[in-house]
Amino acid sequence: MILEAFSTYLKQQQPMGHSPERILFDWLHRILLLPPAPDDMVGRVIHAEIALINCNGHRGFEGKSETGRQLLRSMVQYCRSYDHWQFSRWVHELRASDFSRNLGS
Repeated sequence: MILEAFSTYLKQQQPMGHSPERILFDWLHRILLLPPAPDDMVGRVIHAEIALINCNGHRGFEGKSETGRQLLRSMVQYCRSYDHWQFSRWVHELRASDFSRNLGS
């Protein structure tokens, strides 16, 4: 449920050119700044499991319990998988002629 909600958000934000981890940070930060609506299960779970922390002047996230830590690990892993998939797709679309040099002739 949470990865599905983040996946939808990630696909909407991807054209902006930010890394998936940056998009995850922004998404979690946005959710944790405001109390969740009563019918927002994703927001309620994130508020219950993840805390916004300040570490030496930098914002970060921390799991409030083992399940919260696992949720964060899963979300970061999803970001990395998505980033690798995007790169792989880009590499497979390249052609040998994309690497030829134009020597100014």
